Amino acid sequence: MSSFVDLHIHSNLSDGLHTPTDVLADVRRRELTAFAVTDHDTLAGYRAVRDLTNDSDPELVPGVELSVSGGEYDLHLLAYYLDPDYTPLLKILEDFCNHRNQRAGVIVERLNGLGVEITLDDVIRVAQAAAVGRPHIATAMHASGAVSSYQMAFDKYLGNGKPAYVPKKNFDPELAISLVHEAGGVVVLAHPAIEETFQHLEMLVGLGLDGIEVYHPSHKPKQVDQFKHLAERFRLIITGGSDSHGRAGRYGEIGSLSVSEDLMPALRQRARQRKERA
Repeated sequence: MSSFVDLHIHSNLSDGLHTPTDVLADVRRRELTAFAVTDHDTLAGYRAVRDLTNDSDPELVPGVELSVSGGEYDLHLLAYYLDPDYTPLLKILEDFCNHRNQRAGVIVERLNGLGVEITLDDVIRVAQAAAVGRPHIATAMHASGAVSSYQMAFDKYLGNGKPAYVPKKNFDPELAISLVHEAGGVVVLAHPAIEETFQHLEMLVGLGLDGIEVYHPSHKPKQVDQFKHLAERFRLIITGGSDSHGRAGRYGEIGSLSVSEDLMPALRQRARQRKERA
């Protein structure tokens, strides 16, 4: 019998819909052998799920998904097996959270100027304990009737280059990778097919990138093969996950990608190596 893992899951402590309790219930139902809660720029989701687990549960890998910008590009890096209490990283993540809450107010003001009648309080009610991001604003817009769908909020107002778009504060790639390594963790390029961020792979490898997310719901079979070849070429570890947000049409459900646990030994070994160097 095959055993599976899911190393890319989001909770409602970033932009997912499922609570940590719901995430863990799905993981248990799927009978995964390992999983990672990789909320955007926060370890709150990991901590919340960790506090709910018991000795009989699958392995919970410490994880976070970091937002990175450099010049004309944006990409996401997944961090695994890092120390979740590493102070230098936590201080930056706290700063990002504060900045994004302020950014939400600016976006709401722009939307109001465009005739969209929502308030910051509407958005905060959607976000609850999470740092406010565009998905929360889009949800509030849809709930108010300002747009006919969640996706339309991005297509018409919130997407890059749209009239209410405001850039968020992101990591520089070198800083992101070095901080994760200092915290004893492993860094993986997330969903490299999206916006073709695999084009930056060689640069990231030069900065110390450890792996590439080969298995992702957005990847076609040819792309999976392409990314396997790139992993071999650059001696990268391979990871994969559903990128579950609990939202219909947004990637997969928890455990739906059937990622084999066979990739875990290489990931754990690389993490041990990073901890020895940290």
